[in-house]
Amino acid sequence: MKICQIYSNNNKFKWIKFNKHLNVILGIIKDKSNEDTDSHNLGKSTLIYVIDFMFLKEIKSNRDLFKKNYDRLKDFTFFMELKKDENSYVTIKRNVKNNTKISIKFHTKPFQDFRNEAIWDYTDLPLTSKNVEKNPKEILNNFFSFYTKEEYNFRKYLGYFLRTQYDYDEVFKLNKFKGKMINWKPALLDLLGFDGDYLKDKLALESQIELTKKYLEEMKEELRVSDYEIDVIHSLIEAKSEDKEKLEEEINRFDFYNKERENTRILVEDIESEISNLNNLEYKLSYEIEKINGTLKRDLDFDLEKVESIFNEAKILFGDQIKKSYNELVQFNEDIIQERNTYQAKMLRKKGDELQLVRKKLKELNDERKSKLAYIRNSNTMAKFKKYQNELVETENEISHLLNKLDNVDVIKSINKKLKQMDKDLEESIQKLEEHLEKPNDYYNEIKSHFRTLSKGILGESAILYYIMNTNDNPDFFADFVNINESKVDSQSDGYSYKKMLCVCFDLAVLLTYSKKRFFKFVYHDGAYESMSDTRKIKYLDKVREICDKFDIQYIFTTLSDDIPRGTDNKLYDFTEDEIALELSDDEDNLGRLFSMKF
Repeated sequence: MKICQIYSNNNKFKWIKFNKHLNVILGIIKDKSNEDTDSHNLGKSTLIYVIDFMFLKEIKSNRDLFKKNYDRLKDFTFFMELKKDENSYVTIKRNVKNNTKISIKFHTKPFQDFRNEAIWDYTDLPLTSKNVEKNPKEILNNFFSFYTKEEYNFRKYLGYFLRTQYDYDEVFKLNKFKGKMINWKPALLDLLGFDGDYLKDKLALESQIELTKKYLEEMKEELRVSDYEIDVIHSLIEAKSEDKEKLEEEINRFDFYNKERENTRILVEDIESEISNLNNLEYKLSYEIEKINGTLKRDLDFDLEKVESIFNEAKILFGDQIKKSYNELVQFNEDIIQERNTYQAKMLRKKGDELQLVRKKLKELNDERKSKLAYIRNSNTMAKFKKYQNELVETENEISHLLNKLDNVDVIKSINKKLKQMDKDLEESIQKLEEHLEKPNDYYNEIKSHFRTLSKGILGESAILYYIMNTNDNPDFFADFVNINESKVDSQSDGYSYKKMLCVCFDLAVLLTYSKKRFFKFVYHDGAYESMSDTRKIKYLDKVREICDKFDIQYIFTTLSDDIPRGTDNKLYDFTEDEIALELSDDEDNLGRLFSMKF
């Protein structure tokens, strides 16, 4: 697959025709005095988003070019022509307003103008159709028949060959690869010549184990039981079963002797004895309360006139002084009585409270005695039979509850057993994955060989691709420079310009390895060689030209005119007219920009 051209129904968008090998998207800053000039606003980087859009990217994020600038771009319709081979081409039509409707036309000659074309092989196909015969991605996938697994459509690996300025942080994991590892790393293994199913199965099993553990905790919470309770439950069931058997035997024989004897003993020895003691206490308290009440009702019985009469009869005369002393005696006795009455009232309240408690307890005991006596008197009636039947039902219910709990324990045990088997399967899966990765792999070896050659040719440094099994037993791939003499990885790969070149070398190494297969034959690198020295830029461009010619690769890259390197003779690197696919500039009228407008 190569890109032939991309154009629009709106002439504001530049019509871009790509040649089959090296293509330069050149940005020219004319107004160098304007410090606010944003060189990236020329459209160099924007073009890669337009191409991605035409490769049927779904528009979801509000930050997307066409959502963010919808009002200005809604009337644009784009056309992108792709090459399969010398006599087989396809043009994709897509507009911004109805961007989920895709039209496709197959043709045998390149560089066609289908802006006014009325007849299309497929018209307004739903972008995400579930019907494979109407899904535009599936139709294009079948047309190009890529040398990849059937489960992957052409977009799966597109990100490696449309690298934006935000895709150089990682060689293998692009910024586009968000979400779970299972969504991208197995595909990377396939791209490197391994069988990604080994990793996919392992990751799927880990996910299943995680979900099962979560389910186990939910079931424990819901059933309120743990698998370690099984012996306790069995013991309780045995005890309750013995109680049940005894009740059943007694009911079958109608033998309630033991129960009656126990009730009689409790009644005679305990209840009657306590009632007798309380009756005595009640009598004693009642008597004492009656005495206190009598004392309180008694007044001072001291009549002065009667005493005077007695003294007169005895011919004894009381003078005034004798009467005064007698009155004082009377007052003294009244004071004594008042103090006594206060004390007696306090004792009366105390005795009354005690009597009330005694009578309450007596009522409870009498009720209990009445119940026990009724049981004895009716020991041969159905009331007694039903009472023991109720006990039997209650025991059976308790046993049933314990059996249900035992079933719940079995559920927990079953989940744990399943988890143990999955853990065992996971160990086997990890072992299979490790053994598979250690087997000879021609594609991986060829990619590594091209990668070393490219890094040495462009940067003059040796670099290697390798993987390490991480602590989660997953392969992590690395691309690093290596000090051959010391046989150790060099920290140069941490530098951003070096990291960009490692990404470039990897992408090209993959294309070279698959150059004879049905696969991508182009790569677009946005701002790949910025900040590099002129010497290395020249080596990079020379190497790209060489591999484009040798392996028939289409290479598209962006650069500013100020970043074009100069040779030892101080002359600018010479791009041919055909190699300049697009020239953009910051003219005041904005006509030099990709969309003839600033965003």
